Amino acid sequence: MPRKRFTIGVDPIDSQELDLLECLVRVDSGTPLDLRAGDLLDRLIDGGLVDRSDEGTLSLTTAGIDRCRSLHLHVLSDTEAAKVLEERGIPLPSLRAAARERH
Repeated sequence: MPRKRFTIGVDPIDSQELDLLECLVRVDSGTPLDLRAGDLLDRLIDGGLVDRSDEGTLSLTTAGIDRCRSLHLHVLSDTEAAKVLEERGIPLPSLRAAARERH
């Protein structure tokens, strides 16, 4: 039986991806992370998305920048996610500016 074409669903961004994006944006901007983000930060470092210097300074790796850009694009198409991020103190205009600066 032939596969139906153009049937893929387009789901809104989920809360875990929002948490990931929030951490990546906060690392990139040097903003303190939520106290509950410690385990996620460890996974980001282990996964090669974030570097920690000997002094403890955090920065995004190239992979982290790419992942952040991808999540930005997903959020830009999801108005509910945009509202959640703005409530967390990360307004979309700053996300758009950050995405333009990375190009």
